[in-house]
Amino acid sequence: MAATVLLGAFSVPAAASTSSDAEAAANPAYRVLKHLDYSGPGKASLRVGYYDRTHDKGFGWNKVKKKHNITKYSAVEYIAKSPNRNRVGNSTTYHMTGYAGKYRCRNGVCTLVKQYKMILSVNEKVQRDGQDKGVITMYCVGVVRCPNWVSTTLAKENRSLAASDEGTVPEEDAPDNSQAPSDEVVDEADLEDENTPMDGGAPADEGDAVDGTETYLSSYQPLADSVSVTAPTTALTASGRERLAASYSPLAWTVPVSATEDRYRYAGSYNRLR
Repeated sequence: MAATVLLGAFSVPAAASTSSDAEAAANPAYRVLKHLDYSGPGKASLRVGYYDRTHDKGFGWNKVKKKHNITKYSAVEYIAKSPNRNRVGNSTTYHMTGYAGKYRCRNGVCTLVKQYKMILSVNEKVQRDGQDKGVITMYCVGVVRCPNWVSTTLAKENRSLAASDEGTVPEEDAPDNSQAPSDEVVDEADLEDENTPMDGGAPADEGDAVDGTETYLSSYQPLADSVSVTAPTTALTASGRERLAASYSPLAWTVPVSATEDRYRYAGSYNRLR
C-alpha cells in the first residue's frame, strides 16, 4: 500500500511536465531568435512569436514578416537602435521610429518619390524565462505590407552585424507559427498597429515602381529636402545605378549626384577603345 501511494504522488508532476514540454515543442512562440541592439536598457528580444491572419493577431518575428513584409533581422535592429524612443502611456511598451525613402535620380539630381515612417513596438515586460517579451510588431505607417526595398535599405544601413551573432537563429530557419500560446497575456498598449492607408484611398504600391534610376536612404528623422553631394555618396552602397541607405532622420527631397555616378562614361584614346 505504501508503495502504491508513493508512485501515485509522483505520477501527476511527471504528467504535467510532459504536457508542458509537448506544448512548448508544438508552439515555439517564446523562443528567442536574436537579441537586438536596442536604444533602451539591455537587448530587445526578437522572438518567434506568431501571426493569426484570420483574427489579425500576433507578435514577434512571424507578425513582422508575415503581415508587414519586413524580412531581415537587421532591418528590425536598425530601428531598434533609434534614439526616437517613446513610452506608450504608462505601459512597458515603447515605440522606436525611423524613416526609409526612395529617390529617383535623373540628370544629376535625385528627387524623393517615396518615404515611409517606420514604427517598431517593443514590450520590456519580463517573461517567465527572465527576458523581455521584446518585439511586438514593426510596420510602415500607411500600408499593411512594406515594399521589399524597405527591408533591404534598413538592413544595409545597420552596422551591428559586424558584432558576433552567436546564438542567433538564421532567418531561413525561423519557424512559421500561426498559433497563439495558450498562456499569452496581451497588453493593451500592444494592440495598436497603424498600418492602413492614411487617406483611405492611395494604393499601397504608389511610388514603389522600379526603373533602375532609384536611390534608397534611411534616417532616424524625416528626410530633408536636399543634402550636399558628399552626404549620399559616403553613406550609400552602390549596386549598379541603385544606391541604398538608411537614416534616423527623414530623407531629403532632392539629392545631387556627382558626375562619376552618371550612367555614362567618356574616354579618349590613341588606340581603339575596348
